[in-house]
Amino acid sequence: MNTEISYDLVMDGDMAFVEGTYRVPGGEWQVVIVSRYDALEPQVVPQRWESGVSGVLIRFPRVRKLNREAVERELSAALGVAEWVQVRGPDSMRLR
Repeated sequence: MNTEISYDLVMDGDMAFVEGTYRVPGGEWQVVIVSRYDALEPQVVPQRWESGVSGVLIRFPRVRKLNREAVERELSAALGVAEWVQVRGPDSMRLR
């Protein structure tokens, strides 16, 4: 299953936050936003924005490195996805 992900920002080794979009085969583009929180474990919270677009908010522990691998690992666990293909997709802010 080729699940696509697109990051709005240039990803580095430890991000302050992350925004992007993703889609599963046959599905619509959805939004992912990852923000730092004072939490011990990541929390994935389903979201629906005013535009009607859905996606997830990931509350990510401040004490962990937030990078591409971390985002994809949390999305994989939440969505049951084994592999991600990075593509150029729609900007999350425009989609929301």
